[in-house]
Order: sequence, then structure tokens, then C-alpha cells
Amino acid sequence: MTAVASVEAPAPAPVSRARTPARVLLAMLGLLLSYGALSLLDNPKGTLGTDTGGKLATVVTMVHRGTFDPDVGYWAERYDPTGRLHPLWYTSHVGGRWVNVTTLPMVVAARPLYALGGTRAVLILPMLGAAFAALAARALARRIGGGDGWWAFWAVGLASPMAVYALDFWEHAPGVALALWGLVFMYDVLDGRAGWRGALVSGALFGAAATMRTEALVYAVVVGGVAAVVLLHRTFVRRNHTFRRNLQWGIAYAVGIALPLVANQILEKALVGGAIRADRAAGTARMAGGGTTLRAREAVTTAVGLNRFAFRSDWVFGALVVALVAYAALRFAATDRRDQRLGAVALAAAAFLYVLRFADGLGFVPGVLTASPLAAAGVAVGWSVRRWRLVGAVALLAVPVVWVFQFTGGANPQWGGRYLLVTGTLLVVGAAVVIPTLPQAARVALVALAVLVTASGVLWLSQRSHAVASAMQTIQRADGSVLVSREAHLLREGGAFYDPHARWLTATSDGDLRRAAAIASEVDAPALRVVGVAGRPFPATVGSWTRGRRERVEFLPGLDVVVVTYTGG
Repeated sequence: MTAVASVEAPAPAPVSRARTPARVLLAMLGLLLSYGALSLLDNPKGTLGTDTGGKLATVVTMVHRGTFDPDVGYWAERYDPTGRLHPLWYTSHVGGRWVNVTTLPMVVAARPLYALGGTRAVLILPMLGAAFAALAARALARRIGGGDGWWAFWAVGLASPMAVYALDFWEHAPGVALALWGLVFMYDVLDGRAGWRGALVSGALFGAAATMRTEALVYAVVVGGVAAVVLLHRTFVRRNHTFRRNLQWGIAYAVGIALPLVANQILEKALVGGAIRADRAAGTARMAGGGTTLRAREAVTTAVGLNRFAFRSDWVFGALVVALVAYAALRFAATDRRDQRLGAVALAAAAFLYVLRFADGLGFVPGVLTASPLAAAGVAVGWSVRRWRLVGAVALLAVPVVWVFQFTGGANPQWGGRYLLVTGTLLVVGAAVVIPTLPQAARVALVALAVLVTASGVLWLSQRSHAVASAMQTIQRADGSVLVSREAHLLREGGAFYDPHARWLTATSDGDLRRAAAIASEVDAPALRVVGVAGRPFPATVGSWTRGRRERVEFLPGLDVVVVTYTGG
């Protein structure tokens, strides 16, 4: 049997003080400048998904009204008081307000930035989130393996899905950063470098993450559970700990989690008049376990999905790619040069499959392991580092729980299993602490493949954002006509163009389309413009409106919509 090198750190691993804080500041600045340069490839009014569009619509409305109130309004409320035809899908009537977002901290923080510099300025928030996530990865790597941790910093910052989420106005990057720093503080508690105050800060960071990302609660529970097992083992088996101290730390951790959640509830009550984040979490809990077959399928998609092959074989190709990368990492870590050559062959095969995938066109890579080859490598080699195993346990124990609770129906159109970004990042850290021990050629090859996949995500966001922004500029009109989308998320996707007074409606059913036509007649609109995916039938008449000119527009790369103008209403 071929020997695999074990990478052991001293126990406890020394955490050297930064000799030059300026170096950390320069690295953070360099990473932020890299994100800024990459963002110039995008149209900031096009996004990675419809959720981002809803947030931008909210921020736009806030600035338009000169308030922090997240009410996006509804121009047709008089005719449609229930909001059935509200143009922004998922909009709820809360406390007399029309609210499309499910979390407030990000949009509240973005409001002054948008007023200052528009849609590009708000991107500083996800960029800062990704940069601090990379810094947390460095902090973990230093605690786990000693050294300076820069491999983890740059791998997470530029060669993982965090680089993609740094370029989109979504809470994922800040949420991951907060959760990772929560784990850093808990690691210090378990390592004896922090006490109850560290537990309190750890909990507060997880609680803050949960105000933006529901899955952060899963990681908070898993981290608390793993920490409890470790501390109880030290108390009753090793007998070098006290139960009283464990209880003190546990209470501090729980209080820390609760504080930002309560503060967020107060913020929601003040700005909205009701709870939106708690309702979101409760709704997620109620849906847990439902649709078992769909959940199982989407679990596979968010693990190893590739999205460009036939659906039934998509996970097969993805699983093969992940297996090849993991095997290559294991062989690279072996002491025998023949095994390292086998690793090179496996990695070349994985690279070929990736190229085969991207040759068919860019698009989402929804799997947490397929979108991050370094995460796949971390699954294989991270366990060789004893002090990473606790982190690895957190990363993997959270996965089935996230799968049980994650929202269904959106597994394919996402990058890198967005509900599992914390897990993916921790796995990248596992790879990063081993990479410095690998042969130079192996290090270069693994990182180059990770950069290639990440670059495809950056380029996909560029293509997607320009297509959406261009399509919305073509579709919308400021002539008083009523624009009706037959597709649920289309107008929400273009949320950066939202105007609470613009005559937009969303009508997914034929009955809703007739209601929309009646509203257009009520407001004496000069035209009724109906947009739907190419290939969808458009009726010759809708109420008193008659079908006229058709226009075909590319809305997303590879997806066209048709805009039909109806007149005579």
C-alpha cells in the first residue's frame, strides 16, 4: 500500500502574531482591488439571480423615497389589493407595506452606498464579505497548521465560489464571513486561547450571520454540538475540565446567538412593523423533509451538479470529476513519485471533463464540490491534518441538515451550492493547509484548475448581467403602457430597473393575464405589452386588447423572450 504523507501540526499549533499588520492590510486591499477590477466585467444592473434583483429593487425604492423603509410599493394596489399581480414575485404584504426582501441588514447598509454611487457602490458589501471570509480562512489555517495561512487566504479569495459571490449584491459573502469568524472564535475557546467571552463573540457572529442567511443557524447548532461533545469528553473522560465552565461557555454562546437575532427583530419591527426573518426561518422549518424525492435530487445537484449534461447523467459526470480531483489530491500527497504521476493523470482527466462542460457554453455549476475543485481536494486530504478534523466534522455534519431544510426548486440555477458555501470554504481550508507540502507542479496544477472553474463563474456572471440589463432596457417603456410578465421571476430579475410607479405586473396564469388586461383598461394605458419565454403561446385577444407587434429579445444567454404589444383596450 502506498504511503500518504501525514501533515501534523504541533499541539497546540502556534498562532504567530502578524509581524507586519501592514501585510494583512495590503493583502486585503489587493483582494478588494481584484474584486473591483473583476466587477468591471459586469453590468451592475444585471445579477446572479432573482433574489438579488429583489434586493436592488428595495434599495432603489428606499433611495427614491429618501427613507430606510423597505416598502417597494404597488402602483395597482387599488385594483389588486391582495397583490396577486405584483410585479416582483415573492412580495408580501407586511404591516401595510409591500416587502420583497427576507432580510434587512444588507439593504439597510446598502442604502447610503447606493445614494452615493449607484449599483456599483453597493458591491463593496459583498466584496468586503468575501475578503473577510478569506481572512477568516487564513486565521483558521494558522490555527490548524501553523505558518502564515496565506495559501488559505488567496485560495478562498480568488480560487473558490467566494470570488463569484463577491461580485453580486447578495448576503452570501458577508454571511459566510461572519460564520467563519464565529468558528475561529470557537476554535480558540476549545484550544484554550479564549474563555466565555470568546464563546459569546462566537455566538454573536453566528447570530449576525443568521440575520442574513438562514443556514447559518444550522452551522451554529452544529458548531455548538461539536464543541459540546469535545468539552464533555474533556470533562468526563480526560477529567481536565469542569462541568461548570462548560455550562458557562454554553450559556455565553447561546446568549451571543440570541443578541443579534433580537436586535434584528427590533429593526424589522421599526422599519416594517412585523417580523420577516423569523417568518422566513419558520417557513423553512415547516418545509423541512417535504418532497423527499425532489430534496434527494437537489441534494445531489448541490453536491456534484454540473448542469450542462442531460439531467439524468449530470450528477454522474459531476461525481466523476469530484472523484478524479480527490484521487489526484491523494496521489499528490503520497510519498511515491509513481503515485504522483497517477495524480497528474487523474487531474488531467478532471480538467478535460471541465473543458468539455464549458465548451458547451458557460452557465451555472451548482455543486459545492464541482464548483470548487479545492473543496473536493480538501475532502480527500484535509483529514491528514489532525487539527483540521474538528473543522472538517463541522463542514460535513452540517451538509445533510442543510439539505433537509434548504428551499427546493432552485438547485440548478445557482453557483457552488449557495446554501453550503460555509462547508465548501472549510473544505478549501483543509486543502490549503496541505497544499504547501505537495510538489510544486501539483500545487500549481490544483490551484490552476480551481482558478479555471472560478473564472468560468466570473465570466458567466458577466455574460448573464449584460444580457439581463440589455433585455430590461429593451423591454421597459416610459410611455404609460402596462408591461405584463407571464414568467414569475422575470421582472424581479430586473429589479435594478424597478420604479414603484412603473406600470409593471406579473401574471403567470391565463386568469391573471385577463385581470392584468382589465387593470390596463382601467388606467387607460396606450398599450398592453406582454412578455413570455419564446415558444409560449400568446392569445389573439385579451379582454378588449388585440395582439399586434412581436419582438424577440435575449433575456439570458441561451434564453429568449418575446414581447407582444396589444392595442385597442
